[in-house]
Amino acid sequence: MPTIAVVGCGIAGDEAAFAARRADPTARVVVFTAEPDPLISPCVLADYVAGEIPRERTVLRRPGEYARAGIELRLNDPVREWDPDRRELVTDSGRFAFDRLVFATGSRAAFPDLPGVDLPGVLSLRTLGDADRMRRAPAGRAVVVGTGLVGVEAAWALRERGWDVTLVGRRHRVLPRLFDEPIAGRLAEALERMGIRLVLGESPVEVLGTGRSEGLRTSRSTYPADLVVFGAGQRPQAELAAAGGVPLGPSGGIATDPTMATGLEGAYACGDCAETVDRLTGRRGVFMLWNNARLQGRVAGRAAAGAPARFPGSLGVSTVHAGDRAAASVGLPAAEHRDGSADLVHRVTPDGELSLVIRNGRVVGAQALGNTARIGGLLGAVLRHVQAEPLVRTPPAWAVRLRALRAFGPLEGSKARKLEG
Repeated sequence: MPTIAVVGCGIAGDEAAFAARRADPTARVVVFTAEPDPLISPCVLADYVAGEIPRERTVLRRPGEYARAGIELRLNDPVREWDPDRRELVTDSGRFAFDRLVFATGSRAAFPDLPGVDLPGVLSLRTLGDADRMRRAPAGRAVVVGTGLVGVEAAWALRERGWDVTLVGRRHRVLPRLFDEPIAGRLAEALERMGIRLVLGESPVEVLGTGRSEGLRTSRSTYPADLVVFGAGQRPQAELAAAGGVPLGPSGGIATDPTMATGLEGAYACGDCAETVDRLTGRRGVFMLWNNARLQGRVAGRAAAGAPARFPGSLGVSTVHAGDRAAASVGLPAAEHRDGSADLVHRVTPDGELSLVIRNGRVVGAQALGNTARIGGLLGAVLRHVQAEPLVRTPPAWAVRLRALRAFGPLEGSKARKLEG
């Protein structure tokens, strides 16, 4: 009876544990986490901060579900170190022997190396603890740094709670890794209509304050703030794996193959800590989206249990809701192809707007505002690298729904969805 240890209980670790148990019902599966609760959904933390859902709804699985599945759950028991030769983990409760190991250690907020960043009143929206601190803080002035998904989520949530919010980004459009203009501009307008002050083209220089945060100085101006939230990025938590000799990739994530195996025999990795291949570009990196982590966890768990499994590669499919409409994106925006090799074709349709990203005559990305159901069909076109000319010539074909997403699951989504627009 093999013992499979899973380090981490986010969506990747959760899926790995249950997949391993299904693949080998005789295996002993043990999950270690530093958290007091098991699986938390980071996608709904903004909803909790905004007051739309109670705290208990951020927890997706209760401890009893693990017990009923025959999985041992060790809450509040972080793995401090491990010995790959003796195959032992060292936790706060003692030493633990294992046969196979799955790293699902996730990611952490990437705070810039700036003066004042360690002051009280500076945080991100990455963990339930972050959300709790935001909920406890009395409404005042907030500056949110970063116009990606996390930054937009945080800005929306704080605004919903009555904060005066300034959203600062160094790029000249919001959600720059997801959308080109003009769709990015439409989302910026929606943010401004709900009362969020947008400041684009400025970089943070210093968090001001003596005993706690009092404001943010940027490359161009100074903004007073009782709360400074950094939502400009995440970094894989791969230090534990690396300390035992597991190779890391160029991205800083744990290098994995299609079975989610690492460079150390018997060790696997999945989720935000794992480096994989982008199905659309062939580029290696860490692609921190829920569906990627979920599927990687399933593959890692099955492989650790000795069952055949293969991860087809990561996909960047994201949605942001804007009132009764929504925006969705797959693949890189045209502006993010830094060599200038991509073109953008934009169309206004009866139920929204659509953009195709075209490179070498083929569709490599798509964006939609309004009816995002068509992104499923466009994802199929992107994955198959179809010729762009027929789609451009016949816009109604853009709305054809394919079955491409059925195997992958629902659209990956930020819950920054109450942008009035």
